[in-house]
Amino acid sequence: MERIIRIFTDGSAIGNPGPGGWGAVVIEGKKRREMSGAYPWTNISEMELLAAVEALRSIPTGSRIELYSDSELLIHGMRGFVFRWQSQGWRNRRGAALQHRDLWLQLLQLNLELRVRWKWLRGHNGHPWQSRADALAYGAARSLAVPQRMAA
Repeated sequence: MERIIRIFTDGSAIGNPGPGGWGAVVIEGKKRREMSGAYPWTNISEMELLAAVEALRSIPTGSRIELYSDSELLIHGMRGFVFRWQSQGWRNRRGAALQHRDLWLQLLQLNLELRVRWKWLRGHNGHPWQSRADALAYGAARSLAVPQRMAA
């Protein structure tokens, strides 16, 4: 029986926009792998998408994946909205250009190469792996955050 790889992702941006980070926990059987990264100026949507891109890039082609995220944008996007946006010239319902098109294109390609089931989890619900992905993302963002100067 083929094993399912479970991925838990999250993104964070301090100030939104501001310093941001992404985190992912990859569970394959009894093995756990953690990943994270940081960017000096970004927003939470970009970090949520990038967490999924980076985690999926680390998985062998043809693998069976369940990807969990608290980002409704990511999950609803990959469950169908992205195809509508693509057919509308990468514009949303209001006709505005879709943000982070490059990441959506990467997600579409990875979705073709892997067998991904996109699953939504309520954020901050106490799920241990989702909480860990959140901590990784926030920690990465904090690593770039500049402390505010105290007023003299």
